[in-house]
Amino acid sequence: MTADSTKRPIEFYGRSLTELGQRTARRVLGAEACPFLKRRCTKQRKSDPSQTIGACTVGYGGDTLIICPHRFVERDQVFLDSVRFLQPNLTYFVVPEITVQGGSVDYFLVGARGDEILDYCGVEIQSLDTTGSGGIWAAREDLLRGRLGQNYPYGINWKMSAKTVLVQMHHKAASFEALGKKLALVMQTKFLDYIRRTFETDQLRPAQASDSVHLHVYDLVALGTDLRLVLTSTLSTDVRGVERMLCLGAGHEVLEQDVVRQLQSKMPSARRLKIAH
Repeated sequence: MTADSTKRPIEFYGRSLTELGQRTARRVLGAEACPFLKRRCTKQRKSDPSQTIGACTVGYGGDTLIICPHRFVERDQVFLDSVRFLQPNLTYFVVPEITVQGGSVDYFLVGARGDEILDYCGVEIQSLDTTGSGGIWAAREDLLRGRLGQNYPYGINWKMSAKTVLVQMHHKAASFEALGKKLALVMQTKFLDYIRRTFETDQLRPAQASDSVHLHVYDLVALGTDLRLVLTSTLSTDVRGVERMLCLGAGHEVLEQDVVRQLQSKMPSARRLKIAH
């Protein structure tokens, strides 16, 4: 399954359009359930916040692009790929939304033994933003009517998505470097290609253990009617590298006890990460 030359949503609520007949589509779209969050979709329609849109991926320029960050947590792959940053032989947990100096980090991956937190890293996820999302809603409605078209009027806001992630990384990278911990930024290959074309990225290098900022780059690979995330490359840099990408310079300090305090308060509700042996 590929996006080929179509310009239309590829997945709604984690289900590909190739497996959504009209009857199944009515049930899936009516339930509004995100299979990645295991709860109701959070992607609201701007003109009606009570209604979710449910689009996970869209076709654009012959590619399948992820437009919802929660799509990246499929099978916990992005967390399993970050376990390498932590001490081995611990029990690992996924903790959402911890604040450091510079902003909120999407997830922390925590290594613990019993009730004691022994290690952690940050995982920041960046999907792409769309423009003209009315076209995506129109496709959703057409799917329910059983008359899905080939092309719908929406675009990809590459520039805003790139600026957002680089500014966030600049703010947060110094905090992790001061902590002596790693921050993994998750994105798609096509998004990284755009960043390379638009920003100064010579400072990105094949992943080095000494760097604080790591890029985990993924592709979507067809598996039957499903799309699976596959890690295709790992790059890294340090705070200076992120600053050069934005032509900025700044310093930050962070108190580790504040980070650990927030993590500790959320550990009772943290989701344990299952490691295959």
